[in-house]
Amino acid sequence: MIVVRPGRERGGYRTTVLELFQITGSASFAVRAALEEAGADYVTIDVHPRRRDDNADFAVVNPLRGVPSLRDGSSTVYETGAVLLYLVERLPGCGLGPLPGEPLRADLLRWVAWLANVLHGSHQTLRSPQSYTDDPEGHEGVTRRGREKLTAHGDYLERELAGGAWCLGDRFSVADIYLYMLKGWEHYTEGYVLGGEMLTAHYARVGARPAITRTRELDGLDERLMRYHPELRAGKPIA
Repeated sequence: MIVVRPGRERGGYRTTVLELFQITGSASFAVRAALEEAGADYVTIDVHPRRRDDNADFAVVNPLRGVPSLRDGSSTVYETGAVLLYLVERLPGCGLGPLPGEPLRADLLRWVAWLANVLHGSHQTLRSPQSYTDDPEGHEGVTRRGREKLTAHGDYLERELAGGAWCLGDRFSVADIYLYMLKGWEHYTEGYVLGGEMLTAHYARVGARPAITRTRELDGLDERLMRYHPELRAGKPIA
């Protein structure tokens, strides 16, 4: 059982400890990295990828039993993009992105929505073609079309990143964390590279940030976001 305790006073935000339901090596990485960037008080609850009903709390927080899922006192939020945008407002002044009414807020919403709705989903065509057709003979076609779409997405990202160091130009945000994670997922598919020089340089910049390095260490991931011990989750056998 997780006990919610008072957190540190920071930047005027509420001090309830945030609870992150996660599976290391999954999209949970982006949310944990954002929490580390903000210096937030949080705890992680590791969800077994094959036994998601083991923790009764998890079904309450997210009836879809997906990760990342966040509990903030009596509030819950899930879906990667939604959690990241929630944290921007939940942790103001912590460097996660512009707040409503601030310059670049619209750009942040556009970036996070595109990453969540377009790029994130496109990766699944390579990693899980069986999710798109139950005909094994159709898997190759799903993967081929996925690669074509991801090539186009990479070209788009190259153009978008030409304007500055970060997705929002000179301002770092949760969009950069999200894009970093999705770029890192290329390493799970042999022979696939997302984007070109601009995206590779962006990946290196984000990956060098202390909070991102710390998150990789906490999750047991190397610089390619690959697990050091793929047979384990949270230090325990996956089976």
